[in-house]
Amino acid sequence: MSGINRNTRDQGYSLIAAMIFVLVVVIAGMAFFAMSSSETRIARYRQESTEAFYLADAAIERARAKFLEDRSWRSGWTDVDCGTGRYSLAVADTTYAGLNDCVQLIADGVSGHALRRIEVLAEVPPTSLALAVQISGSADVNGDICVLGNLQINGTNDFGPHDIHLKCGELSGNAAVTPPPIFTGPAHFPDATYYYVKGAESGGLHHARIFDASGNDITAAKGDSLTAVLSYDAGQQTFVYDFDSDALIARYFDQAAGVFSRNPGDMAVVVNFGEVPVVNPPGMSGISEVIIDGTSSVVTSTIINTRFTGVSSDQRYDTAFWTGGLTSVKQITMEPDYGIALIAADFMKNGGARVDIGTATTPAYIYITNDLQDANANFEIQGAVTVLGDWMSSGHLTITYDTGFLSQVPSYLFDTFPAGSSGTLRVLTWQEI
Repeated sequence: MSGINRNTRDQGYSLIAAMIFVLVVVIAGMAFFAMSSSETRIARYRQESTEAFYLADAAIERARAKFLEDRSWRSGWTDVDCGTGRYSLAVADTTYAGLNDCVQLIADGVSGHALRRIEVLAEVPPTSLALAVQISGSADVNGDICVLGNLQINGTNDFGPHDIHLKCGELSGNAAVTPPPIFTGPAHFPDATYYYVKGAESGGLHHARIFDASGNDITAAKGDSLTAVLSYDAGQQTFVYDFDSDALIARYFDQAAGVFSRNPGDMAVVVNFGEVPVVNPPGMSGISEVIIDGTSSVVTSTIINTRFTGVSSDQRYDTAFWTGGLTSVKQITMEPDYGIALIAADFMKNGGARVDIGTATTPAYIYITNDLQDANANFEIQGAVTVLGDWMSSGHLTITYDTGFLSQVPSYLFDTFPAGSSGTLRVLTWQEI
């Protein structure tokens, strides 16, 4: 009997020990799974928190772009779905360090159970920097200038003591602005009737040959070799085209009846005097001077008097890779159908009589690949001006920024015309709250 009781007790102890072991294993397993679950939740929350932060930051970046379009925008956003979460943005006017044109942006990013919030104080930029004048070189202004828009001068500027000659307008304080590239060949002027005019000599007489966009000589068909306006300066190797009266301007530039008439279906006329003249004289180095001087003439064609001698796109911003003679205007109005009045190497507004390039109904763009050599009194531009070289002016002129020309220019120029170098919010403070 005692042996039986001892065996029973041993079996009881073994069962208890087994149950304790199983209980320990279960408890350890439950602890392990609980720990794993907690680590998973922590990892998931960490991922959600990171995503929430990037969503809040995305709201700020979207707002920067929105203010470029419309500086009056204050609507913000509420619960915008994005990726695995959503963001919201509140916008309020504020001041900061004496600056009045500022906003407070509070952005919330939510992903899963995570919420991140960013506060930004920023200065609101103008909707457009209104670059009425872009000068890659320097500016020397000895007469009064009024710019209804901004001036961007990449080089130095001299407006006289205490800037007395800058009567209105704002000098841009931004970093150097790269102008749009300019092209002069017919391929970049679709829907235009395009003419090349190239000086020539035969039998000691100087004349010009007229070519179409494909390079065909159409002088005979046009019945005019420009002998009425053409002379030649042997010392400068320069052909001079002097349209010195309303009659001569109409004879050549009247788009219905002039020599440079517009073909049916085209929207504009482009006349290029800047290409290499017909050889003998003067070959590759030859250039042309174009003078347009009337009393009441309106020119609606685009006039080109420069040529590109480089190869790469970057060289188009360098005056060393452009060549051409002086283009001067006097007593005329230019209202170009193609939005571009002039593409010239050097430019001068001549004499005291009035000149208008661009009007309220037809704004115009001027692109100078070298220097604006002089612009004196009674000169108004409505549109914009780009000068790759230097700017020198001696008389009162008024330049009114008007984007209307952009709707008419070739698409490549529209796409690359700069809105400015810092067209976004200028962040003053940034913090997560």
